[in-house]
Amino acid sequence: MEHHRKLKSVLLVDDEREICQLMSNMLRQSGAECTFAHSIQEGKAALNAGRFDAVFLDVHLPDGLGYELIPLLRSSQPKACTITISALDVERSRSEAEGADLFVPKPFNRAIIMSSISSLGFQT
Repeated sequence: MEHHRKLKSVLLVDDEREICQLMSNMLRQSGAECTFAHSIQEGKAALNAGRFDAVFLDVHLPDGLGYELIPLLRSSQPKACTITISALDVERSRSEAEGADLFVPKPFNRAIIMSSISSLGFQT
């Protein structure tokens, strides 16, 4: 894995707008531009419209499970890292099975988000 690359563009897929705003504030401090999507459909549109270094993907979305976006992400943007997020720790093993690079449990804080970014080879 390439180490110390700059995190430039992040897609945040979460139906809770407050979580998107909170994560965006954390990630912008590292210089990343953030795009929000609040459903699987919005996530698909964002993936088709832009290129991302990383995607934070909430597992439980209003129109289905966030895992549905992983195959599209892998085929359209194979270098992008996928970080699933969920309040249910039981989703950790399924996230791995579905092909996510990392799982982050909710609630999280800036230290957890920055540590996850760093573990994927991005500078923070």
